[in-house]
Amino acid sequence: MRRRLLLAGLALPALARAQPQQMRIVSPYTPGGASDLLSRFAAQALTEALGGTVVVENRPGAGGNIGAEYVARAPADGSVWLTAAAAHAANATLYPRLPFDILRDFVPVCVIGLVPNLLSVHPAVPVRDFPGFLAWARAQPQGVSYGSAGIGTLPHLVMELIRHRAGFQAVHVPFRGSAPTITELVAGRIQAAFENLPPSAAQARAGAIRPIAMSTAQRLPDWPEVPTVAETWPGFEAVAWQALLAPAGTPMPVVRRVAEVVLAAVQAQAARLRGMGVEPGAIGPDAFPAFLQAEVAKWAEAVRLSGARVE
Repeated sequence: MRRRLLLAGLALPALARAQPQQMRIVSPYTPGGASDLLSRFAAQALTEALGGTVVVENRPGAGGNIGAEYVARAPADGSVWLTAAAAHAANATLYPRLPFDILRDFVPVCVIGLVPNLLSVHPAVPVRDFPGFLAWARAQPQGVSYGSAGIGTLPHLVMELIRHRAGFQAVHVPFRGSAPTITELVAGRIQAAFENLPPSAAQARAGAIRPIAMSTAQRLPDWPEVPTVAETWPGFEAVAWQALLAPAGTPMPVVRRVAEVVLAAVQAQAARLRGMGVEPGAIGPDAFPAFLQAEVAKWAEAVRLSGARVE
């Protein structure tokens, strides 16, 4: 009880003295992906603002559900946080027997950033734009081999939606994160991926993979040469997000103080985030619950259309 009372003081100047060395941010994906990068961004911001050390702990597996379940069962005292992804909104429908409820078992804290997806191919694939990719994909009798960060992740669901709409065959190869997916694409062991931009950016800039199309509604200022899927299919948009959640029951003063620190860092370092391929987030604990509910509903429909299911 005393520990809970101490951590409840996080909303006050005592935040910097209330055992910050015990704060952990759980990234439910492998190192090198958007979740890991933004977890470390938040950890650095909290460490600098509060003192002590905020550590990032990677707990990947099951489409992000292993790390999420760990945090859902953690003490609601401000010591453990989850960097959730839009995939967790989809998982609520994709996995029929989840041991937690994304809406009931967590407190939404803040959205750190919005993360575009980049459709890219191995340079041996003879396409340079989205219409060309669709024509090539339809002509592959054995199907297109594409990778993703795992079953039910947004890169998986978005590619399945595209496949269904365009009418081509594909072989999905799930990996344990975005970084391994891009590594395999560079090596030519898969032909395509529609992965998060941050782990794709360096290899695309270097020419190791070929950027084909962005998932955003409009072209990105830092990537003006890369068209959007929406230029071929008007209205198409599939942008992921990364956000902090806390176990249900975490005191709201704690939640608000952490959100305040992280969103201040997001605003101050917006240019750095955009350079990483992330659009800065601006959603705090007041607006985030409604946003999360809407995302669960939106991705439930996407899961239904894709036909994806994990037992």
